[in-house]
Amino acid sequence: MGHLDSLGLYWGDDQDCPNINPEEESAVSRFLERKDFHSSGPSQWPVPDSSIFEEVVIKKMLRRQQNLKRLLVKGYPGNMFPPWIDLINLTVVELIDCEKCELLPTLGYLSLLKSLFLRGMHGVRHIGKEFYGESTIRPFLALSELVLIDFPNLQEWISPDGGEIFPSLSKIIINKCWKLQVMPEIISNVQHLELRDCPASLIHYFRNLVSLTVLVVQNVKDLSSFPGVFPANNPPLTSLEIISCHQLILLPSEIGKLTSLKSLKILWCEELSSLPQDIQNLNALESLEIGDCHSLMFLPEIRPGGLSNLRTLSIENCSNLSSLPMGLQHHTSLEHLTIMYCPSLITLPQGIQNLSALRSLTILSCAEFVFLPDGLQNLMGLQSLEIRSCPKLAALPEWIEKLVSLRSLAISDCHNIRVLPEGIKHLTVLQHLSIQDCSELLKRSTPESGEDWLKVSHVPYKHIGSPEQRQLSEADTLRISIECGSPEQRHLSEAGSSSN
Repeated sequence: MGHLDSLGLYWGDDQDCPNINPEEESAVSRFLERKDFHSSGPSQWPVPDSSIFEEVVIKKMLRRQQNLKRLLVKGYPGNMFPPWIDLINLTVVELIDCEKCELLPTLGYLSLLKSLFLRGMHGVRHIGKEFYGESTIRPFLALSELVLIDFPNLQEWISPDGGEIFPSLSKIIINKCWKLQVMPEIISNVQHLELRDCPASLIHYFRNLVSLTVLVVQNVKDLSSFPGVFPANNPPLTSLEIISCHQLILLPSEIGKLTSLKSLKILWCEELSSLPQDIQNLNALESLEIGDCHSLMFLPEIRPGGLSNLRTLSIENCSNLSSLPMGLQHHTSLEHLTIMYCPSLITLPQGIQNLSALRSLTILSCAEFVFLPDGLQNLMGLQSLEIRSCPKLAALPEWIEKLVSLRSLAISDCHNIRVLPEGIKHLTVLQHLSIQDCSELLKRSTPESGEDWLKVSHVPYKHIGSPEQRQLSEADTLRISIECGSPEQRHLSEAGSSSN
């Protein structure tokens, strides 16, 4: 039989099952009365040829576990579940990889059920009244979290009376339900919604979610726009992620009305050519991340007062983006700026000296990036500067000494930088220096003998060399730290070695 812990009920021995005749009531009862029953546990279902035993034991087991609160079923081989009428105390149910089941069990009557996780139900094509039950009580009264993952053949999901369902639902995740075309209207008080690997038609069933705070839309096929997703009465949305929507052309015009939005991610939307101008009205926005949007050529101009609370801006792998937004200097709260894999970007915009709160600046793999603007020298609070794979950057400026708060400086794969500026030796708080894959700099920064060595010798933590040398150095450091332990530690180590 394997392990009946797939129901979260039992840790058994594989050899128990051949000794039990499922036709004998007493044999099954003795098996179920063993003391090693539990209320939850890991899961592996028995081999399929024990189906008669499974049916008898499962029915008895469920009848004997009336106080069970958490039920996990994994790999159940039958095409339907036995009735669970007596399990009225369940609060959590997980059904995983029950691939042959054609119908979901009746769970709507479980008035205490709060979390329902369903994954890998390949045989289910329809969800209907069998799921809710025939009770006169409204089904799923307490359910707050519902997750459906990997239902590749599910086409239709209907409510028992055609109206809204799940009155207490706050979080719903639908993932890998490619054929699902019909589903019920979800109750309006949902706060967390994730749609991943689903058809675009499902978007229509989530209109007017007035309590929505988190929305994730990922790999939604054929989605070119967001028709009516955000209600006019301004939902309290704080986090929005739009990922791998490869045909998305436009963001919803209402996005500028999301005045509570704090985090916005737009990733792998290759056809998205622009962002709406009203995005600058998002004055609660703290983090904006844009990546792999290759049709994006520019970002909207920022007027004074726009995006006034933005703290983190990350732009990655936007191959046609040639400049950062005009008015970037108005982001006076910006603390972290990251630009990666933007081959058309030449430099940072003028006025960057007004970013008085900037703490970290990362520029990575920008092939046309030529120089650092002079305005950077006024960023007295800058603590981290990282420049990697910018082959046209010819020098670090002498004014780098004015970055009096700089604690970390990393330069790699910038072969046109040949000399370190004199000003580096005046960076008295610099703690970390990394120089990699810059052939001339490496020669000049060689310990003791390099021409630039005295400029950086005061930095406590330095890595000057290739990544391979760094790994070797870390291994040597570990070996040395072990060998240089206390006398007591060395004595114990030597004693252990001699005993072996």
